[in-house]
Amino acid sequence: MVAIDPFLSHASESSAVAAPPHYALRASRDVDEHATHISAWHQEYDQISCGDFTGAVRELCVDAPRLQVFHEHTGQQTSQRCLPWRGAIWFGVPDACNAAPLHFSGSTQPLERERRVLCARADDGFVLRTPRDFGIYGVVIDEEWLGNQLDRMGARALLRPATASGSTHATVLSAHRHAALCQTIESMLALGASGEIALQWGRTALQALTDRLLCLLGDAAQSAEQKAVDLTARRRLRAVMTARSLAIDPVNHDLTVDALCERLHVTPRTLHNHFQGAVGESPTEFLRAVRLNACRRRLRAEACDVNVQDVAAQWGFFHMGRFSHAYKTLFGELPSQTLREARRNPH
Repeated sequence: MVAIDPFLSHASESSAVAAPPHYALRASRDVDEHATHISAWHQEYDQISCGDFTGAVRELCVDAPRLQVFHEHTGQQTSQRCLPWRGAIWFGVPDACNAAPLHFSGSTQPLERERRVLCARADDGFVLRTPRDFGIYGVVIDEEWLGNQLDRMGARALLRPATASGSTHATVLSAHRHAALCQTIESMLALGASGEIALQWGRTALQALTDRLLCLLGDAAQSAEQKAVDLTARRRLRAVMTARSLAIDPVNHDLTVDALCERLHVTPRTLHNHFQGAVGESPTEFLRAVRLNACRRRLRAEACDVNVQDVAAQWGFFHMGRFSHAYKTLFGELPSQTLREARRNPH
């Protein structure tokens, strides 16, 4: 995973004070709002496929900032840059309801053939390009706390393969192991949703489920093949994320693919291959969606001080009819509707 300073510099710091278990269910019809719905993360989401966005997060935080489990669902294709809270390790388990390929930090994960658990060190962050109608379970564990838990269980080396093989990697799971992981996380979320997690028996049940979760992750790490994100994938991802950073800056509103190739010192064919490998899109399609998402953010964030024409021009959309059509095709509403709604319900 390439670390981009402006993104990493805004990471959430974890608190040293443990909090009681807390369950939350959050739903959204906007991709940017949805990106804020996982507690203590810093994320940037772009909607890539066309249509109304729907998203939901069910989340349980246990003795925060020690353990966080959640299920996230997104209805549209998204490009995600994710940074969990510092000092943690993230495990992601696609829920297998959708077998379309997933792009993880520059590498394609063929979920139709194999179940996976993805892993990333939170301080490095990671990138996902998700398909439509996609669900994923997440487990975020404070690394120091994890070590203490494994000592208590007499299993200090249990997760060593998962935490020592690089900042990002994917582990292939058996169908049985995958189902057990998903069911364990679902049980933890159901316990949180019941409200009985505050009772003594609820805390006892939660501890048993937490131990089972750690054992399942550890067994998967030790018994299954791990596929580290290779240097080629990192190089692809670095090029794509640099291109995104350039495209999202209004200063570069007239940046062409040829100019981008010159900036990145690659040929058009190489740039195309980088984008197809990392996010499954052509440079033109992906960066156009990125610029439209940037326009939407500006309209929603600064509704009282902007107008649609000025925002469109900032990102190189000078023909208002074409801009409005492209915007409505992607987001399911006109830019004027976004602005009107933002003025009605300011953040």
